[in-house]
Amino acid sequence: MTHDNRRLAPTGVVLGVVVLALGGCAPDAGRALEAPADPHAGGFVQAAGRGLEVNGEPIRLKAVNFSNSYYDDVDGSDLLDSPHHVEQDVARVREMGFNSIRFAIDGNWYLDDEEVFWRWLDRNVEWARQHGVRLILDLHVPIGGFWLDRGSDAYSFDLWSEPELQQQNADLWREIADRYRDEPAVAAYDLLNEPVTTDSTGEQWKDFAGQLVDAVRSVDENHLLVVEGVHGVDGDFGAAGEDPHFLVDDDNVMYDFHFYEPFAYTHQYAGWIPTGDGGSYPDPDALLATGEPRRLGQSSVATGSLPAGTSDWAEYDSGMVTIDDASAAAAAPVAVVDGGMLGTVHFDAVTVTEYTPDGTEIREVVDDRIGGEALNWYEWQSWDGTAPVADFERESAGHEDDASLSVTDAAPADSVAGWSNKGHLFEVVPGNQYRIRGYMRGEDVAGSGGADPRIRWRLDVYAESSGPGGTRFLGRNRTYLEEELTEHLQFGIDHHVPMSVLEFGAVRQTFEMEGKGGERWVADMLDLFEEKDLSFGYWEYRGPDMGIFRSGTGSPGEPAGNLEEVLRRELR
Repeated sequence: MTHDNRRLAPTGVVLGVVVLALGGCAPDAGRALEAPADPHAGGFVQAAGRGLEVNGEPIRLKAVNFSNSYYDDVDGSDLLDSPHHVEQDVARVREMGFNSIRFAIDGNWYLDDEEVFWRWLDRNVEWARQHGVRLILDLHVPIGGFWLDRGSDAYSFDLWSEPELQQQNADLWREIADRYRDEPAVAAYDLLNEPVTTDSTGEQWKDFAGQLVDAVRSVDENHLLVVEGVHGVDGDFGAAGEDPHFLVDDDNVMYDFHFYEPFAYTHQYAGWIPTGDGGSYPDPDALLATGEPRRLGQSSVATGSLPAGTSDWAEYDSGMVTIDDASAAAAAPVAVVDGGMLGTVHFDAVTVTEYTPDGTEIREVVDDRIGGEALNWYEWQSWDGTAPVADFERESAGHEDDASLSVTDAAPADSVAGWSNKGHLFEVVPGNQYRIRGYMRGEDVAGSGGADPRIRWRLDVYAESSGPGGTRFLGRNRTYLEEELTEHLQFGIDHHVPMSVLEFGAVRQTFEMEGKGGERWVADMLDLFEEKDLSFGYWEYRGPDMGIFRSGTGSPGEPAGNLEEVLRRELR
């Protein structure tokens, strides 16, 4: 059954306790899975200052995510026969060194078959209890909301506009909490995974979070709640410029964020998003910005503008321009449509060259032919809130190759739109000269506000800044990871509350391709979590793209390079 055809469940349903359906396969005969003793057995996980405790003793939740194959459109009636995991996998989790499982739930599974849903969940709680791990129950897909895959038939933001759907999710949490309120094998309730709202501020999630907290607390005062920050606004991931975290009216809460930095590295070659080669880790030459960089508009270096009308491919050249602002620290090329435009403009083949003050060439900093479907370029647009969104395309033809970037109808006059590539950020030396060159062509280009738009290749120049939320430009290394973590953790410091990272991970390619350094990235992340006393969850235990194991249940399945070995070593 597809998500589109799911029915709405009646609210306020109270179900009786069902008999546990225990199953699965026994551990491998040739290998005993011995779980380390749990010094925190019994008792509930509670927030204590900026950390967690059980029975007065400190604890960190060291979790691995069970996605339960939510992305495969699983029907709730099939949960008991799911190939994602069996009891032996739960035993292996403990033997590897994890003490928890973040356990994904799709609210639609409850709608499909309530009886099977409870039998399945009871079975997994029992397995967790038997093998000395705790479950973090995670509403990964709410009833009426699925924004995790824009290309899915189930893609929907109806949750935010329909109070009936919000009530159904609150009722589901009330039933879960009522059922497990006395169960210490359940560590926490993660109320909603990666909330992306349709408003511009995230207030929709803040209000709904309060409703879910009230629903749980109406029946369960024992369990820790996990409240994630705002993951996106305006129907898209990302909430730049605002602190995504907020407090709810409850004292037993852990505030969570997900960490996949640097994103171009951890998601390189991912099949579900447009990324190509994301480089290696560590890499001192891959410059990255912490915080929101401050652009030095007067220091920008730009080519001439594409003329109005229809034009063929031509190279546009800024010439050699000195960047003399002493605060200039970094720069990156961007393709820009400024001033409002009708028609279509195409961009291709950009280069940036650095020269000494006397004009001697030092190096070619950027040489991007924009091939291979331009996977590492991303689109952006800013306007006053009333403009229609421009159309952005990665084209299958370009200047002397098979790819280019295009922007169509970036209107009205105060609109600015374009393409950027964070992988092209580089260090700037004040006093040196810089030159940007790139190809453009236009189709029926005209101004939308009475004047011709400015359509250019531009080198944007940035400065560092100090203080909270300030910007530094760092190489791809442990220091950068720590800076990015610290930005989030300031919320926990300011409010004296615990924080966590219940999703972090990288694609299999970073562990399986030579020189990518995925094992080093994971080791550095785990070291930082320990240093900062953070609970965490690795994404994910089993899955084709980011799983520790690719497939199969009971037996380990095909591992991702040396990832399992690194986790076993670092978790001890």
